[in-house]
Amino acid sequence: MQRLSSLLRKKGYIRLPLTKVASGHYICTVILNGVSGNFIIDTGASHSCVAWDKEAYFKLNATISEQQAATASSQGVDTKHSEGNHIQLGSWERQNQDIVLIDLSSVDAALEQFEVAPVDGILGADLFHKAKAVLDYRRNGLYLYK
Repeated sequence: MQRLSSLLRKKGYIRLPLTKVASGHYICTVILNGVSGNFIIDTGASHSCVAWDKEAYFKLNATISEQQAATASSQGVDTKHSEGNHIQLGSWERQNQDIVLIDLSSVDAALEQFEVAPVDGILGADLFHKAKAVLDYRRNGLYLYK
């Protein structure tokens, strides 16, 4: 039987290694608008997000959104929206990635209980869908279609 990694690579996917942290989350390095950050992999998040206080750090041109977000720990969270961002994960990249800015303090507080450093953002289903992503839990890898 052919390994998943071999099959996906033959089909044009690239593999991004993931780090599993003490909380059980997977984290990877993301380059957003030329700036490196640590992002959680969250297949349940509808949108990719950046921490509200990281707008300038990631060179985001964001506008206040009338739409509020709901997270696992709260509802009615204020958001900002940023369009046309360049995102890179390993050798995979996309020019027009939308980003939602939200307060990630509750996420960071939960991670702190496991002595995991705060994260800069969350990769969500919007990106995974566009990249035809495959998550390999067995080998801690994320495959993205080039």
